[in-house]
Amino acid sequence: MKGKYFFKVRSKRALFEFTIKRNISILKGNSATGKTTLLHMLYEYLRVGRESGYTVTANTDYFVYLRKEVGRDWKDILLSLQNTVIFIEENNDFIFQKDFADFVKTSGNYFVLVNRAPLRMLPYSIHEIYEIVTTGQKANIKESYHSFKELYSNFPIAGNNKIENIITEDSRSGHQFFSKVFEPVTVISANGNGNILGTIQSLNADNTLVIADGAAFGAMIENCLAYLNSRYDFRISLWLPESFEYLILKSGLIHSPDLLTILENASDFVDSMQYESWEQFFTDLLMSLTKDTPAKYSKVTLNKYYLQDKNLRKIIAQFPDTIRIPEKYQNNSDEPELL
Repeated sequence: MKGKYFFKVRSKRALFEFTIKRNISILKGNSATGKTTLLHMLYEYLRVGRESGYTVTANTDYFVYLRKEVGRDWKDILLSLQNTVIFIEENNDFIFQKDFADFVKTSGNYFVLVNRAPLRMLPYSIHEIYEIVTTGQKANIKESYHSFKELYSNFPIAGNNKIENIITEDSRSGHQFFSKVFEPVTVISANGNGNILGTIQSLNADNTLVIADGAAFGAMIENCLAYLNSRYDFRISLWLPESFEYLILKSGLIHSPDLLTILENASDFVDSMQYESWEQFFTDLLMSLTKDTPAKYSKVTLNKYYLQDKNLRKIIAQFPDTIRIPEKYQNNSDEPELL
């Protein structure tokens, strides 16, 4: 299953409009923000159609799992579903279990999970964590208008003009790249995104830049930001690009007639049956596009092509302005350097 899916859910008093873009979306928020109302409307329309008093317009099939039914396991209900957007109500504890995580990763469906706690077994993006916002009446309609808002679309990146410590999620190619860019600063690998917070706490140092793949960091973002916000004595910056491979693909080093279209419309190309997260997709895409070329990419050992000065500068050009790079790399070149 791939693509974007648009929903318009309507009653006489309320209108919900939202778009689902990836295989896993998380819907959070306090009580009385509309989560239960939305799922109830979706469920009732699925059950009895217009007799429910609601209308649902969507460009896909969907299913709503409200609560555990007596005598029936979630597997009895969900395992047979294919190419479906599955909404699951809060307080269904099975979503924390490994067998459910395995199902999500391999079923090929899209999932909208209403839950306030992090789901650590699932690789979801920081950009797919939402809350429902009510903006009052929209032009030309009488109902209250509700939509999904990203919680971490503009997560804090403090200006880090004096980088003394760097922590990366990656221990291989990405780590090698950032070690080269920021030398002589030591770049520490956390050996996985689940170890980022522990590594920050262990280092316990000022002027630290943390780099991790945003495409699969959703379960860690809240605890990390809570800790960072509590450390008024240290300046710790957090940068979460989609992935290191995404930065390379955006840099212009790799030439393909369809690449810009893919990067701008990734939802249309990432098959949820094949990829747990967009990070995996971008890695495969980069490896495929550079196979049998001087830029051949390996996630284990970084090709020296990407460490040559002009090429490295083009990747650095994708960094946010709030991250101060070494002065020797501040002038970018437009032409890639070949081996």
